[in-house]
Amino acid sequence: MICACCFMATPVLSQTVPDFSYAAARAKPSVVYISVYDHEDGDKKKGYLKTGYGTGTVISREGYIITNYHVVNKGSFYQIVFYDGTEWEIEKFPNGEYYIADDETDLAVLKLKSPERRDIVPVSFGDSDQLVEGQWVIAIGNPYGLRHSVTCGIISSLGRSDVGFAEIEDFIQTDVPINPGNSGGPLLNDRGELIGINSAIRTVSGGFQGISFAIPSRLAEKVYKELVSFGRVRRGWLGILVKESRHPGSEAKDLRVISVTRDSPAAAAGLREGDLIRQADGAPAQSQGKLMRLVKSKDVGSTLALVVSREGKLREVKIVLREKGDYRKLSRALSRLYDRYGIRLSENSEGIIVIAGLAPQKNATNGSSLRVGDALLSINGARLHGLDDFARVFTRWEYSISKASVARNGRLYVIDFNSDPGE
Repeated sequence: MICACCFMATPVLSQTVPDFSYAAARAKPSVVYISVYDHEDGDKKKGYLKTGYGTGTVISREGYIITNYHVVNKGSFYQIVFYDGTEWEIEKFPNGEYYIADDETDLAVLKLKSPERRDIVPVSFGDSDQLVEGQWVIAIGNPYGLRHSVTCGIISSLGRSDVGFAEIEDFIQTDVPINPGNSGGPLLNDRGELIGINSAIRTVSGGFQGISFAIPSRLAEKVYKELVSFGRVRRGWLGILVKESRHPGSEAKDLRVISVTRDSPAAAAGLREGDLIRQADGAPAQSQGKLMRLVKSKDVGSTLALVVSREGKLREVKIVLREKGDYRKLSRALSRLYDRYGIRLSENSEGIIVIAGLAPQKNATNGSSLRVGDALLSINGARLHGLDDFARVFTRWEYSISKASVARNGRLYVIDFNSDPGE
């Protein structure tokens, strides 16, 4: 028999559950109940019926509310209820709808009508990039219509993708109890700061089973700003198809480029079919989902740096991200510029347009000639701020240039173009 006193005492590490009362009290005025209504039988001549409910998070004093797209997309009229029971209407956006949305991230924005009539308390944003697994968090929402319920748990995992809830996924996984009705509500740290938007649960029964997912506040804030500023989320486009394959007997994966779209940013940067993508912006390229998430998280006009393996050698390829529709307009304008004037343009990291090449057979100018390396400042009297500006102005002038100003070695030159360059 072994005596218990023969064992050395082992120190036990413990942490008490933090008091979330401050965090809940701070955030509750920013959490709203959303009632969703639609016309009976879809007939606009009939009255409204309540078709659903969810949660929203007030994020600005101008009355903007962020929620999930799946909360609002099945309705045509909405009503807001604050924590104190006050009911409020929302106003329509210029698109004629009561919300603007980004279905790729499952996020939507509503706006309170006459927000100046209420002392609005927007939620404080926290930094979701600073989260760690095991950190305590809380959720506030309206599960099964039980308004402004508070639950708590810990962060189980970060950066979850390929979950199947949205096209762009970068989820915070938690074990915070959330249920139908919590969607669109805030996930908060112990200071009551927004670190995520609760969006989905993994369930068999339809109720909470220990796995909840939230959209990081960093992504939610970016989507909100794009929606409010542009009515949509502008996203960069590469123009490639990638196939993901796993090494036999290993967790390591290869990302192989299987197609490069003609006249795409990837094609312009020199990416080729068959290239193996090893790194993206200095980090290992681990999966197709993570590469797509990185691309779509970057601003339009920013540069994606890829390291690819080609014929046994590593190469760096830098791709300027542009919207698909805008890039095709730009590509058409640059093609017309070269066909007519023999000029190739590029854009440096500061957004300055640079003369990158001149076809020797073209005689584009009278008097002083353009030179490779000149900074193109204006055409036809219109100041230029990047290649997108050039495409817009050049197209407006029906692909014709009468005058251009360039900077060269610290001096300004104004160049007169032939009215009918050698075509």
